[in-house]
Amino acid sequence: MLTLKEISLRKGKRTYLDEVSFTAEAGRITAIVGTRSAGRTELVRVIMGLISADEGSVQLEDFELDFGDRQNFGYLPAERGGYPNMRVIDQIVYLARLHGITLGAAERNALTLLSHLDLADRGYAPLKNLSGAEIARVDIAATLAADPDVVVIDDAFAGLDATSLRLVMKLLRAHASSGVPVILATDDWEAAQTFADDVIVLSQGKVTASGSVDKLLGDPHYRVETKDAEAARSALESRSGISAAEIANRDDNIISFHAADAKTAAAAVAALDGVKNFESVRPTLAEQYKEAL
Repeated sequence: MLTLKEISLRKGKRTYLDEVSFTAEAGRITAIVGTRSAGRTELVRVIMGLISADEGSVQLEDFELDFGDRQNFGYLPAERGGYPNMRVIDQIVYLARLHGITLGAAERNALTLLSHLDLADRGYAPLKNLSGAEIARVDIAATLAADPDVVVIDDAFAGLDATSLRLVMKLLRAHASSGVPVILATDDWEAAQTFADDVIVLSQGKVTASGSVDKLLGDPHYRVETKDAEAARSALESRSGISAAEIANRDDNIISFHAADAKTAAAAVAALDGVKNFESVRPTLAEQYKEAL
């Protein structure tokens, strides 16, 4: 696991990071989500040792890291770059070799990754001949080619079309499942909710929420539309396991309520007269947190 403890970063009068603490667990994908001014890139650079925090520490398995200890971190910055005239496979092998692995291992890994990313037929083409989405896949392949112990990707979903996103996240999931922390910094709330296990909500350099996606989403609430909302509300409130029943929309006779579980909610609604519609409602992460930033 990778642990950040009370990371603070300042420049002049501006505070970029303010006592940021969280743990990215091995085997899980952790998304750092926030606006472009939240401090995401600064936090990623601190994790990678590219800038030094004024306070706090970055630890891998309880061992505080120096710059050289990140030799086998896989890092993809927000500012993408490549060698347009170099063949795709040569570029991946070259970048993997910078991490110290052998030529043979780098070549094997490159071929395997290109196959998983549906780029096997593009490996010997110059990078400039690929589409933008294909280049984004190559960037991911290069990030993983040295079998990194930690993966850190800034602006994680940039340049990925729907097909590329599916392929890339399948690959990152497999890499995480091998026992590696995978950290994705992004302002794409929907993708973070869909693909991450844990989410860190960052706002103006501070962690405003953190935890598993399920925990942050919270329990669902329920809505039922009836012919007589007032009578239905009273009937709901009288039942065990139902709480916070209120008429959300009098014009449409809609009642919003909480229940101990879905079975309890369904049973309570089944006992009502004149039910027109019933649904479970669970606000997205963006709806719960983005609007408050």
